[in-house]
Amino acid sequence: MNTKKRTNLTEMTFTARLSKWITGMYWSILIFLVFILVVIPLLTQMSPWEKVLFLVVFLGVLAVFIFIMLKAYRMRFTIEKNRIIVSGVFTENRIEISDIKSIDKVPIPAGIRLFGASFLGGWYYLPGIGKAWVTMGNFQDGVLISTKKGKHYVITPQEPLKFIQIVKKKME
Repeated sequence: MNTKKRTNLTEMTFTARLSKWITGMYWSILIFLVFILVVIPLLTQMSPWEKVLFLVVFLGVLAVFIFIMLKAYRMRFTIEKNRIIVSGVFTENRIEISDIKSIDKVPIPAGIRLFGASFLGGWYYLPGIGKAWVTMGNFQDGVLISTKKGKHYVITPQEPLKFIQIVKKKME
């Protein structure tokens, strides 16, 4: 259980359980990128200037990719006294408890990504829901939060039923 409780009991943080499939894919891509970084300069005839340029650009791409992976392992869903803080890969969303219309466990629906970091999150169009901000680490533990303002968030905290129970208690 990766749920962290604060001593004042007004804040609880749930981590995201990352899918082995998603992490395996990202690690495979990382290994492939490192392989390309080593092999291309060795097997191609490039001038020293071209090699330096290739290395600088490729190291930049590699750094962004490593940043995304590290942030994925740090995804958090914090329930505070009056709000939920969704800490994803690129952004942090704050959802006021008083603004929540409904919160339910849902299977992660197939959707069309509108903007985001592939499987880890971003704006998606989800059939039956519409436009939603998705912050996910797996395809099983989906929690749909709908607000009174018509916004939708799909998150994947560990222990989704416990997460929902705590939020519903705070909504009363």
